[in-house]
Amino acid sequence: MARRERMRMVLAGCAQDAAMMRFVRERAALLSVACVVREAVPERLVLEVSGPEALVGAFEMACRLGPPGCLAPDILCESEWGESEWEDEA
Repeated sequence: MARRERMRMVLAGCAQDAAMMRFVRERAALLSVACVVREAVPERLVLEVSGPEALVGAFEMACRLGPPGCLAPDILCESEWGESEWEDEA
């Protein structure tokens, strides 16, 4: 049985864009991961994602790449609501 993971993702920058919201929903459905939007404000998008570990990782990578013309420059990932890791595109 595949290990399941639960992750909180905070996307800053272009994350509030309608294209990013559509992209997030489409990728979650494509990868069959549960994705709940916890916050969507102009400064950031906060997601709660859960599913098989490999698919949650694939979802994270897809969000880092984003839709064409809409990259999220800053992403914070908290696995199991514990460890955090900021990645800055700069």
